[in-house]
Amino acid sequence: MSLKTKLYLSFGFLFLLIVVLSSLGSLFIRQLATDSRAIIQDNYRTLNYMQGLKETADELTASLVVIENPKTSTQEDYLSLMEGLIALQRNNITEPGEDKLTETLERQVKGLGLLTETGSLEEIIAQIAAIQQTASTIYALNAETLLRKNERANTTAERNVLYMAIIGLTGSFLSFLFIFGFPEIIFEPLTKLNEGIKAITSKKYNHQLTINQQDEIGEIAHSFNVMASKLKDYESSSIAQLHSEKTRIEAIINQMHEGVIGVDENGHLIFLNAYAAEIANVNREEVMHLPIRETALKNDFLATVARDIAAFTDGQTTLKTIQIIINQEEKTFTQEIIPIPLAQENTLQVQLAGCVIVLTDITQFNERDKAKTAFIATVSHELKTPIASIGLGLQLLRHQQTGLLNEEQRKLIKGLEEDKNRLLSITSELLDITQAESGKILLEKEIFSIHSCIQVAQEALQRQLDEKNVSLELTLPKKAEAYGDENKVTWVIINLLSNAIRYSYEDTRISVRCTEQPEHSFLIEVEDYGKGIPDKYQDQLFQKYYQVPGSKKRGTGLGLAISKEFIEAMDGQIGVSSQEGQGARFWLTLPKA
Repeated sequence: MSLKTKLYLSFGFLFLLIVVLSSLGSLFIRQLATDSRAIIQDNYRTLNYMQGLKETADELTASLVVIENPKTSTQEDYLSLMEGLIALQRNNITEPGEDKLTETLERQVKGLGLLTETGSLEEIIAQIAAIQQTASTIYALNAETLLRKNERANTTAERNVLYMAIIGLTGSFLSFLFIFGFPEIIFEPLTKLNEGIKAITSKKYNHQLTINQQDEIGEIAHSFNVMASKLKDYESSSIAQLHSEKTRIEAIINQMHEGVIGVDENGHLIFLNAYAAEIANVNREEVMHLPIRETALKNDFLATVARDIAAFTDGQTTLKTIQIIINQEEKTFTQEIIPIPLAQENTLQVQLAGCVIVLTDITQFNERDKAKTAFIATVSHELKTPIASIGLGLQLLRHQQTGLLNEEQRKLIKGLEEDKNRLLSITSELLDITQAESGKILLEKEIFSIHSCIQVAQEALQRQLDEKNVSLELTLPKKAEAYGDENKVTWVIINLLSNAIRYSYEDTRISVRCTEQPEHSFLIEVEDYGKGIPDKYQDQLFQKYYQVPGSKKRGTGLGLAISKEFIEAMDGQIGVSSQEGQGARFWLTLPKA
């Protein structure tokens, strides 16, 4: 029998049991209602009629005999009332012999009517007594019948209660069997199936289900056992292949020219190639599968790696440069921590399964970069002397003592001065960037007024503002004192404001705002309303020599990079937000004094 059929039969039985109990209950209640209604309609009314008739006869007798309590009603009214009660009784005859008694009572009332006209008082009272006797006989007959029917109704009620109790107990017993028996048929196999699934999850492929039901659950159990057997065969055939692949991957990692360290989600070292072991100066066999924090107690390099892993919480790749002494020689490496995401089955959640640390030797590149920086610094410094001489020569040419110049000569000298200033700006920026690269930025930190920096920048660029008819809107607090190098902050504001003027349309405005921040700092914003910067270029704006593609206004590409180095050296931050076609907003923060 299938599980579906069992469910249909079980719930069908419960439904039938409910229908039977409801039907029998309705039938028994209807029987009780019928008997009760018969008692009330048939006999109780007759009792009322006869009681009324006797009371009327008593009142009639009192009106004839008792002088102290006179009645206002006449004898004809009493006779009419008695005749009305007899008429009602005639329509309510239910018991054997009651009809003859009713006829006798009716003749007696008619005879009383005749006596009231011709008979004596004694005859009238005797006739009234006969009427009361007949009414009492009818009353007694119906009272006995009422008692008999009441006993029958009680008997019916007791019998119905007994039947309902028997049926209720039987239904309760069967329901009890159903409640405690049927779930076992369903839940016991499901419990076994759940245990089997947990065993398969734990890779216990030898687990088999012992369910001998000839239904859908039995089919599921059979399919589960087949699946477990297949998984066992697959695991047996895959172990050798997995071991071979593991050996091949380890050989590849060991041949890499980068140091590779693998750490699982619990902080244990799961692989360490030969080059990484040489860098860390450890024995691979001794540290493998140990917690990296435990090995860090005996090795400074692994202690540094352990701290970096502990700070690695956001799941993003991190990159930094480190110096390591190997064989009494200092070498420079890049240390890259790469997360290993593991997607959960049937969910959108991703869990970190550990991370990989890749160490790349960049000593040669670092030395070349230092040489390049020194060369740029030397060339820039050496260029300043001839540039200064060119500036002095141009000043002499413009002086009237050297002779008057025509218009063409003045234009030529003006162009030479612009080229000289541009060349001087380039050499100054190259010197600044070499200082930043070498970490030798010289700061003269002091408390200074941000108002002063913005005022100097405005005065320095006023001519450019006037040429494009660009207005400068300043929103500054009454007092804004920061801590840092005033000259370098002024240089950064001039650079940002110069860029804003360069990329603003004519007859527009530039906003410069300074606001105090809750983080004990000041926020300075320079916002223009030009063409803006596409999103894909914004992350690269502060890189050295970078310029937005398609920009017609060319520069060295060093201004923003130098600004970033200056601001960060003063414990501040700098950034940009822009929407293409709506202008750009450059911002920087400075610590408050």
